[in-house]
Amino acid sequence: MAKPPPSALKTSKPAAKPDHRAARRSEREIRKEMNALERNIARLDGEKKATNSHLMSATDPAEALRLHNEVTALTSELTAAEERWCELQAEVTEEE
Repeated sequence: MAKPPPSALKTSKPAAKPDHRAARRSEREIRKEMNALERNIARLDGEKKATNSHLMSATDPAEALRLHNEVTALTSELTAAEERWCELQAEVTEEE
């Protein structure tokens, strides 16, 4: 008869008590990241509005294309930052 694998012989240890200080620190770190994201979102939104304004007044096709590509890139960055903020918000809400 074959021996059971060593992992099957181990006894499970009782679950450790959650460290509330670690949870608070984690929430603090999450909130710090959220604050940084909020500042980044505001900056990106301002850049996007300014670039979009320049795009609307551009008469040179090459410049308009460059500005369009810049608006597209800013939109992608902004979307990613907003999605990350939402993920963190959901994480903080789950901890409460």
